Amino acid sequence: MARPDDCGDTLRAYALAVIRCAEDNAEEVVPVILAVTGGILSLAEPGSVSLRDADDGAGGVLWAAFGGERMAFRYNPLTAMIELRVGTLDGHPMRRFGRRSLPMDITNFFGPTREAEAARRRG
Repeated sequence: MARPDDCGDTLRAYALAVIRCAEDNAEEVVPVILAVTGGILSLAEPGSVSLRDADDGAGGVLWAAFGGERMAFRYNPLTAMIELRVGTLDGHPMRRFGRRSLPMDITNFFGPTREAEAARRRG
């Protein structure tokens, strides 16, 4: 069930910035960014979504909290994938969302387990 939130404009700005950056790979990136932003919209903790500029010109860094953990989503133009890190921008990504991993990785991250945790925290 949808819930009112103020993150729609932030998610839209991030998605458009990633799509602009991924112009050469748009057919691969558009379905991924739409699925990731849809998952964030439906499951992120209210008021936790924010967009920060990044010096790399890759759409910035989108921050959102899930189950009390702050997570960073950042598009990597070299791999045409959205990288997810927990609490930091350093180190290896916890997950990468891309054309080949779309069904499995996005469903696993934003799927029933994450939804149950989000509902528990809201209720």
